[in-house]
Amino acid sequence: MAFSRKKATTIALDPEDYRLLSRAARERGVSRSEFIRQHLAPVLEQYRRHSKPRSAGIVRAMTERGDERELFGGGR
Repeated sequence: MAFSRKKATTIALDPEDYRLLSRAARERGVSRSEFIRQHLAPVLEQYRRHSKPRSAGIVRAMTERGDERELFGGGR
């Protein structure tokens, strides 16, 4: 990841959520902001654009496919 300056955002939490956020961050030894960043990262990862692997189209290009029952022990 390229070095870039962080941008600030503000969220409003009800008092109970704020208390729980503070507790969770304290127990993990990080700031509330760092706790949020760490737990938000996996969710945001699904929205990143990822290049397709070079083999992505190989299955569609196959003219003949095998019988899946062979793979799963069916047909016995």
